Amino acid sequence: MASKISTLGESRDLELHQGASLRPVRQYLTRRPTPTADPQPINLTGAQVRGQIRKTALATAIVATFGTRIATVPAEGWIEFWLTDEQTAAIPCGDEITSPESLYAYDIEVEDAAGNVDVTLSGAVRIRAGVTR
Repeated sequence: MASKISTLGESRDLELHQGASLRPVRQYLTRRPTPTADPQPINLTGAQVRGQIRKTALATAIVATFGTRIATVPAEGWIEFWLTDEQTAAIPCGDEITSPESLYAYDIEVEDAAGNVDVTLSGAVRIRAGVTR
C-alpha cells in the first residue's frame, strides 16, 4: 500500500446554531518523527494560530474570524479556537441547515516561529437559523 504525504490537515465539519457560542474547541497537534514512531506533540513555542470562515475557500470576504490561542504550555501541542454568540448571529443562513445559503468553508492554520504554515483543521460549516432573538 502506497503512503501519501499531505498538507491538508484533519477534515472536520462544523454545525453551528446561529446566535450560539462555539465554546473553545481544543485540538491536539502531533507529528510522527519517523513513520513507525508514536506521534509526539508539536512544540508550539513562538507559533501563532489563525482561522477564518468564508462562503467558499476562494471567496475574498471573511464571514467570521475565529478566536484562537495556544494552550498554557506550548510544548504540549494544544490549540483552541472559538466563536462568540455575536459572531454566529451575524452569519447569514437559509431556512434549513441543508440550504446552500447555510454552507460555508473554514480552516485553522498554525504558523510556527520559523514562518512555516500548517493547516491543522478544515472543512464545511453549516449554520442553522436561530429562532430565539
